[in-house]
Amino acid sequence: MNSYIEEKSNFSKSFFISLILHILIVVVAFAAAGVTPPSKYGATTVLNMEFMDGDKEEVKPETIPEEKPDIKPVERENNDPVSEKVKEKSPEKSTAPKGMIAGAFDAVDSTLLNLEYKESSLHVKIRYSAGWTFLDNNEKSKLDAVTFWNPNIPNSPWVQLKVVDKYLFRENRYKTKEELDSYTAYYNSEEELEGEVKFEVYLRTDSSEDYIITFRIKGRDAFRQYRPVFMAMLKSFKFGLF
Repeated sequence: MNSYIEEKSNFSKSFFISLILHILIVVVAFAAAGVTPPSKYGATTVLNMEFMDGDKEEVKPETIPEEKPDIKPVERENNDPVSEKVKEKSPEKSTAPKGMIAGAFDAVDSTLLNLEYKESSLHVKIRYSAGWTFLDNNEKSKLDAVTFWNPNIPNSPWVQLKVVDKYLFRENRYKTKEELDSYTAYYNSEEELEGEVKFEVYLRTDSSEDYIITFRIKGRDAFRQYRPVFMAMLKSFKFGLF
């Protein structure tokens, strides 16, 4: 009986010693492998085993790049009409087309008319061609009209400058209005009666008098030929204090 109890006691001691040795072996194995024992409540991450080798470089855990969401900038709606106008290209300034008289003035040189008529009561000046003559008429010591023509050629063109009272002006008589530096010109297209072509321009001024200048000549072809001379005379016309 004593022998059985002694054998049982020896077996218990041997079992506990063997169990402790196994536990120590497991702990040493984990320590040598550099692995942390699993958590009491279970591992939540995957562990990479690292083995030290003098001939190999240390293997580092691969880092997986974090994917970033593709965020596109939100375009803001522009509710400011002023800023939109600033972005727009400014339209180029367009030059308004010139009227018939202003365009003719650009095409003629009045200094080519050699002679000049001067009148003192209204301080009128106008140039005319060499070989031409004039006849003026005064009324109450003031210019009433002056007529120019060339006595050396048959069917000579003639140009008349007439002083008119401002209250007689009727704008509805004319189809075309043209603003010029010294006056406003009113006129219609040239008229032809019994072979004679007539072109008349009413000069509306800021002075006490207005003027009408008239160009007459026989034949349409002759009118076109002398038209630059008439326009040069009109361009040279001045009145008042100059």
